[in-house]
Amino acid sequence: MYNKKKIWITVAVVAALAAASATVYLLWPKQVQETVIDATPSIAVQKGEITVLIKGSGAVKATNQTVVYTEQEGTIREVKGKLNKRVKKGQVLITYKPKDNTKDVTQQQNTLKQQQTDLHDKQEQYKQQMMDNAAQTDLDSTRQAIEKAKDDIATTQTEIARLLKEQAPPASLVAPSDGTITKVSVFSGSATSAGAEAFTIVNYRDLSATIQVDEMDILKVRQGMKATLALDALPDQTFSGHVSTIANEGSAKNGVSTFGVTIHLDDPGEIKAGMSAQASILVQHKQNILVLPIESVIQQGNRYVVNKLNSTAGAAPASSPSTEELPVTVGIHDQSQVEIIKGLKEGELVSLPSSDMSGLSTSTDSAHQGMGGFTGDSSTTTDSSSSAATDSSSTTSSSTNSDTSNSSTGGSDSSSSGGAS
Repeated sequence: MYNKKKIWITVAVVAALAAASATVYLLWPKQVQETVIDATPSIAVQKGEITVLIKGSGAVKATNQTVVYTEQEGTIREVKGKLNKRVKKGQVLITYKPKDNTKDVTQQQNTLKQQQTDLHDKQEQYKQQMMDNAAQTDLDSTRQAIEKAKDDIATTQTEIARLLKEQAPPASLVAPSDGTITKVSVFSGSATSAGAEAFTIVNYRDLSATIQVDEMDILKVRQGMKATLALDALPDQTFSGHVSTIANEGSAKNGVSTFGVTIHLDDPGEIKAGMSAQASILVQHKQNILVLPIESVIQQGNRYVVNKLNSTAGAAPASSPSTEELPVTVGIHDQSQVEIIKGLKEGELVSLPSSDMSGLSTSTDSAHQGMGGFTGDSSTTTDSSSSAATDSSSTTSSSTNSDTSNSSTGGSDSSSSGGAS
């Protein structure tokens, strides 16, 4: 009985100690481990490139179309230029028949003989009048008749020379340029006058494409700028060219004005007139420049600033990095990146808008225009890439590639592409 009582006392003590331990554990203050998340995304200034393009679509066409006119009056012997046949500059297109003036020449020659006989008779008459001491009025009359007979003879001789010359065929009509004959307006045996339309020649080896460029972009385009063309019919090839002409007058539709820009192909290769083409005009291209995402640059009136972090890429992250507003000088830009000319060095960090601001943010401060976003061209389409984005606690590499277009009536857009290296 004593042993059983001892056992129960021991169990009670153990239970009491366990309860006390549990109470101490529950009531004792615990050290809470906190995870501090830096809410300031940032990116390093880095070397990259920006390419500004103006894009548009159009159709390929022959650069030149030449209408050939006859230069001589005459009857065509043979039309050597055939429809849809290619000709070279200087190649004979038309030959003429000689003109048969035999009948007219014979008639004029008979007239000449008669005139010469009349002249001889008048001269003999004058001699006789001189010998007979004829009155002065008679002598003057005969002398005038002699002069008229000489004039008539000269006129007839000139007409005979003309008729003989006309019997030689007119000079053949030749092609003024290389090309393919697309229209023939004459035929053998027909009589033509000088200045009549005879042929149309198109050079399908000299091709161009005309695209429509929005009025917001047209002042950026200059004659001679390089361009590339892509065609649906030749998907694996690109073709080089240059801006040859820029329209002086635009066309308006639905409140939007566009201007025709013609791009001359350097080597058309297999391209045929009528094929649809997409053209890209190289407006500006810079390499090995300092770039930042466009949303990291803040426009304040006529100046631009960034929020620079007081740390650099690769440095140990601070628990709460401080920032300072720093003015910068910017250069070219697209909707993805902006060139930093002055104010920052490679590797320095600047803050980015937080993710809950959806990339581009706008300041409520009236003194800040485009806070968290550089004010860019609303008509610009970007095709850019960037990398090596970092935050204050880690360095992250990223790449973006966007190609958005603001379509207009003329089917043109402006695009820019940039890439950090």
